[in-house]
Amino acid sequence: MTFSLGIAVLVGITLIWGSTFVVIKDTLDTVSVPLLLALRFSMAALLLVWVRPRRATLRPSLLLGLLAFAGFATQTIGLSSTSASKAAFITGLSVILTPLLGAIWLRTRIPQRAYVAACLALAGLGLMTLTSVQGVNSGDVWVVVTAFAYACYILYLGRIAAQHSALTLGAMQLWPMALLAWVWALPEAGQLARLPLSSYGAIFYLALVATALVNVLQTYAQRVVPAHVAALIFVLEPLFAALFAYLLLGERLGPFGWLGGALIVVAMLVGEIRPKRWRLGRRRSAGD
Repeated sequence: MTFSLGIAVLVGITLIWGSTFVVIKDTLDTVSVPLLLALRFSMAALLLVWVRPRRATLRPSLLLGLLAFAGFATQTIGLSSTSASKAAFITGLSVILTPLLGAIWLRTRIPQRAYVAACLALAGLGLMTLTSVQGVNSGDVWVVVTAFAYACYILYLGRIAAQHSALTLGAMQLWPMALLAWVWALPEAGQLARLPLSSYGAIFYLALVATALVNVLQTYAQRVVPAHVAALIFVLEPLFAALFAYLLLGERLGPFGWLGGALIVVAMLVGEIRPKRWRLGRRRSAGD
């Protein structure tokens, strides 16, 4: 995969991610959270069942599966009580949390712009939640947990992606996700026969496109696109989600909501754009 193709793939992935907020929000009217996740992950795992597992990939797949399940589960719970637009912007905080958590977990140096980005993001989050008619609700809190889970996922994937087959890693992490979801959904399994056909169509889209396909393509793309460039592209996700939510669900954030969302996007850009002088310094250091 070339660099330009990797960029195009990541943009396409953010478009898919943006659509999932609306699809999930709409599907939760007829399907419970645990059952939706169980069907989504098991369908995705079965679609990639032909991929041969590797023993060396078992441990990283389990950890990635746990982190991904935590992210998907908390986000889906959050969407049951908050708007798709707010959930998308709050999820975007993972881009800012990634370097902060990396400093704690991997002992990496935190540049000053990361602190500026964090302050801007907190201000944006406050405008979106504290000034809205609903205020802060439980859904907002759940989606904040989502951002932390996704940040941990991005950090760990960045550490081990080059050591394993992208296809194997993308497929094997789906099995622990499906297992955890079915343990949670087992008491509600009797509802399967009563689900409308439209719900199965939406779940199949989430499984095939937004889970199985995206898992594999993201791993391939981030092998040729640097992490900071990928993070800049991921800024598009909440914008796509807000657009879909406006067009398909009629959601409106209001002036303070859009201002808060804009601050979060600016925070992502501040946190990920490398100043030219900093990039030159890194190259000289690498040359030494």
